[in-house]
Amino acid sequence: FDLQKAKEHNQRLDGEILALRNRVRSLDSEKKVLGEVELQKSKSELTCLYSEIQSLPGAAEDRDHFLIAYDLLKRENAELETKISKFSQELEQLNHFTIGGETATANLIASESAYKDLVLKVPILEVELQSPEEEKEELCPELGESKQKDIPEESVKEGTLPKEGQKEEDSQPNRDMKDEEPQLAMKPEEVVRLGEEARHVNQSLLRSPNSGDSSDDSSTQYLSSGEKLKCEQQEEIQQLRKNLHRLQILFNSAEKELRYEREKNMDLKQHNSLFQEENIKLKIEQKQAQQKLLDSTKMYASLTAEWKHCQQKIKELELEGLKQAQGIKSQNHLQEKLAQEKSKVASAEEKILDLQQKLEHAHKVCITDTCILRTKQLEEKIKEATENEAELRQQYQEEQQKRKLLDQTVNELKRKVTTLQEKDNQLKVTRSQQQEALLKQLENEKRKSDEHIKSNQELSEKLSGLQQEKEALWERCVQFLEHFDEHVRNYSEKHHHKAKLRKVKDHLVHEVEMRNKRIKQLEDEAGLLQQKIETVRKKEKYTYDTGG
Repeated sequence: FDLQKAKEHNQRLDGEILALRNRVRSLDSEKKVLGEVELQKSKSELTCLYSEIQSLPGAAEDRDHFLIAYDLLKRENAELETKISKFSQELEQLNHFTIGGETATANLIASESAYKDLVLKVPILEVELQSPEEEKEELCPELGESKQKDIPEESVKEGTLPKEGQKEEDSQPNRDMKDEEPQLAMKPEEVVRLGEEARHVNQSLLRSPNSGDSSDDSSTQYLSSGEKLKCEQQEEIQQLRKNLHRLQILFNSAEKELRYEREKNMDLKQHNSLFQEENIKLKIEQKQAQQKLLDSTKMYASLTAEWKHCQQKIKELELEGLKQAQGIKSQNHLQEKLAQEKSKVASAEEKILDLQQKLEHAHKVCITDTCILRTKQLEEKIKEATENEAELRQQYQEEQQKRKLLDQTVNELKRKVTTLQEKDNQLKVTRSQQQEALLKQLENEKRKSDEHIKSNQELSEKLSGLQQEKEALWERCVQFLEHFDEHVRNYSEKHHHKAKLRKVKDHLVHEVEMRNKRIKQLEDEAGLLQQKIETVRKKEKYTYDTGG
């Protein structure tokens, strides 16, 4: 009954463990699906960024650096995915091992409880073995009384049969306790033989009222058989104690194996926890790498935006430079025109001086109308020349102002170009520093991943060794459980046989009591007959005396 309860409890535990295992598998599958979705999203984003990087014009060196970083991050992501898959497989194997260890420990605990129950039943069996001795001692004085009262010989012989039945009853469980092997179970031939002996005892009890008187030799034989029974029972008790000692040794060895299994189970649980921690660390590292990749993509996007903005500014500055160059060309052309006009003015002034000299000379020589007309014409020409000179001077001043403004704008543009170049150099330096830092981090992570791979290989080797040891222990445990089940089966058969023998014993004791009652009735009837015979004899003597 206890074994059935233990088996039912083990089946319930197995069902709960299977349910938990299915739940863990479902959660792992959900995590894998979510991780795959996130990885696909990140991969799609990376492919988009890669296409954008390739489509960008110019900045080939920066693009090459980013492409190298992208390839490195992609390789690391693939390595991390492979590591995560390996760790998930190892975790599933460890879960299988822990579930097998838990079932083995549960079976061992159930066998231990059943063994304790058997150990508790051993003193009860000893008490039951001692009870036939007490019954034998009680039956000895009854047999002495039957000897004095001249019990028939067949009844005495038949009275030994219950003791022989008791002997068989007591010796049979002792033999069963000695024989722990499954080959020494109760055979059907012995059951048939015991049934025939019980029938023979019943027939002898029925014939006991018609049997003759018992003899002294049969009583002495009964006493010697009782002493032999005592000796045999003592030997059987000693053998039972030896068997109990052997069972205790087996129980101690089973306890040691159970402790060893528990320690191994604890080691496996510790390895499982270590694998889980490493898996969590790898997931964290993967998330960090993904975050770094996202940060690098964001930085790349911001840098590409700044680069585009700088290109637009450079184009605007080039356009302004072209405009300034055109203005400088027009200014140079105007300066050339001014120089030509100045040369013309100088030549005109020289001509005017010559004409003035000629006029003075003409005034001196002759003052005529023609000279006056010429002087008027010359004065008009001089006025026109002065007016032209004033206009040219105004144009020259305006051109100088424009040139100053253009010089200021050119200087401002040069300053802007220098600041943009400095910013570009700073961005290049920061990019190179960030790329170097990323390369260092990637190298460190690669080293860590190599160390993790080595440790995983060592742990996998250890796990394979532990798995082999566990399989061997599992086989031993299965053999032990089979042996234990056979032992329990033999014990149950022996208990059933003992119950049958008890029934036979009760029946025989009842028949002995009935026989004793019948003997007492016969003794009473014999006493009454003797009294009647004595009275008849007395009457005959009296009649004989009176007649004589």
